Amino acid sequence: MVSFFTASIFLVTLATSLATDCYDNSNIKGSCMDVSACTGRTVTGKCPGAANIKCCITSETTSGSSSDACGNYASATVSKIAGNDNVIYSVVKILPEHLTDTSAYAKAPTDSDNTMTTATACAFDKMATAAKQAGVSIKVSSGFRTIARQNYFWNCYQTKSCNNGNLAARPGTSNHGRGIALDLNTNCGKQTTATATGCASSAVYQWLYKNAHTYGFIRTVQSEPWHWEFRGVGSARASFS
Repeated sequence: MVSFFTASIFLVTLATSLATDCYDNSNIKGSCMDVSACTGRTVTGKCPGAANIKCCITSETTSGSSSDACGNYASATVSKIAGNDNVIYSVVKILPEHLTDTSAYAKAPTDSDNTMTTATACAFDKMATAAKQAGVSIKVSSGFRTIARQNYFWNCYQTKSCNNGNLAARPGTSNHGRGIALDLNTNCGKQTTATATGCASSAVYQWLYKNAHTYGFIRTVQSEPWHWEFRGVGSARASFS
């Protein structure tokens, strides 16, 4: 007679051997298996079958090449950082020549929003290179943001005791925490009308308005002309741009 313990081991082994590949939202590879057989973290909604079959992630490395980055970021060191909902993102440090504050490059991502996801970095590099050829220098003042930093900004906004009490999104809702949002050096203040008429004299803003959407970047926050998000090549520019 086969014992219950032996049968359990057999079922776990069978579940593991029959596992198929799956990927989380950051393209980190795992295997579809029974949750009881998973020795790492599990992700729902990535596998067919019963509810107990989930994507099991045991190694925080992306599949295939180490990153989606290209151009000046192709050889950059890729790190893994948790963002919104504790999703692990592959990020690279923003190059000093792409930062409004070059000293931020040496800081840890927990002290500065000085990284971009690899996909965003690739797209931004292409856009910044094209802008530079046109005589326009696009810089990043804020990139990917950890939940801890978003908590800090949210607390400052709520208490008005730090960061000038600037407006901040509730932790877990900012697209900086998804790695698609960048704050750029438009330097033309907040938008207070239906369109960004106050940015007429900003060479950076005007170049972005005319060209950014062809590289996949669009505005998503009406009051913030500096806030641009990578939504994919071919995205339509916002009506309030």
